[in-house]
Amino acid sequence: MEIIVDQETFLDGVQRIAALTDRKNAALVGSQVLLDAQGETVTLYASDTQTGGRFELPAKVLAPGKTTVPGKTLFNLIRQLPPGDLTITRDASGLTRIERERIQNSLKGINPDEFNVFPEITAEYSFLVPLGAFLDQLKKSLPFASDEEGKPLNGILLTRELGDKGQPILNMVSTDGHRLHHGVILLGEDAGGSVTGQSESRFILKKRNLQELAHVLELDAKDPNMSIEIVLNPKYVTFRWGRFYYFARLLSTPYPNYKEAFPQDFTVGVEISRESLDSALKRVSVVSDKKPEVIFDWNDRFLVLRTMNEEIGESIETIPAFVRGESGSLIFKIDFLRVLLAVTSGETIRFDVRYGKEYGAKDSMPVIWRALDDPHSRYVLMPMG
Repeated sequence: MEIIVDQETFLDGVQRIAALTDRKNAALVGSQVLLDAQGETVTLYASDTQTGGRFELPAKVLAPGKTTVPGKTLFNLIRQLPPGDLTITRDASGLTRIERERIQNSLKGINPDEFNVFPEITAEYSFLVPLGAFLDQLKKSLPFASDEEGKPLNGILLTRELGDKGQPILNMVSTDGHRLHHGVILLGEDAGGSVTGQSESRFILKKRNLQELAHVLELDAKDPNMSIEIVLNPKYVTFRWGRFYYFARLLSTPYPNYKEAFPQDFTVGVEISRESLDSALKRVSVVSDKKPEVIFDWNDRFLVLRTMNEEIGESIETIPAFVRGESGSLIFKIDFLRVLLAVTSGETIRFDVRYGKEYGAKDSMPVIWRALDDPHSRYVLMPMG
């Protein structure tokens, strides 16, 4: 194999594909990038048995063929090379030579025939989703999914259905059992096949796979008109946009009914400045130190934050608030609130709860949060006992 390719063009592809490789062991197939040169293109592949991606880019192919190199090493090398034409060759010994004028590098890889073959994915249905909106909801969902690999809640649920106004929507849901994010993405008229008369389209993906996908999506997020084609069958999903293609095996684990976490009505609603809450939480956290909780007390005009630490002392902050309903008190994990504030934006944040003895113990009352400037996301935080 021998090709000539522009350094900046090649780097654009390598940075996407290398993000999908395993950096821990360069000898593993999952750490390798496959280069397949045919016709007037070179296609980059990264793959294991569960997930993978490919990216096509133009190249002058002097000799068609294949070679493999460690993905992370390739990325770190190419980004250090000066702009201009690169010559990439696989020699008879299996080494991959990368040359730029007086700069020469030789990288070891594996036999290209040992590289994981992409599965043949036959589409049952497909639809389009705006890239920017999908990435925005993905960033909000990822922190709320469980980090425990192999557990059902380590996945993120996506469902395509008709919304309340008859418009196709894509729901994105993540939870670790104590907190939850539900986001809605509006799908336009070009979203794909109609969902009228179709059972709810539902699929679950691993958190790690969607973290990889988010990293690559970030590179194209500046284009406001970019859409992703999502293609599904019972075992796999693919995401396609531009010259990039990503596939992942779906999880077949059960997922809780997230709609049951959202009460139909509330007895208490509290609106506060998001920035004021964020600043106050940072200050009271200093005194709480390693204790994880903060007490929320509210009355008709204020929200009071309290933290206590027997070894350090006590911290109290009072924030002006608009309160509907009776006064009350709940305890939250500080880390949960920090994550919530990190993924939300806008001036005002609100929480609603069915509060009172008739609704059971406080730690069983789901508290629903939302940023008033973002009608497409809502969150659940379960209080502490």
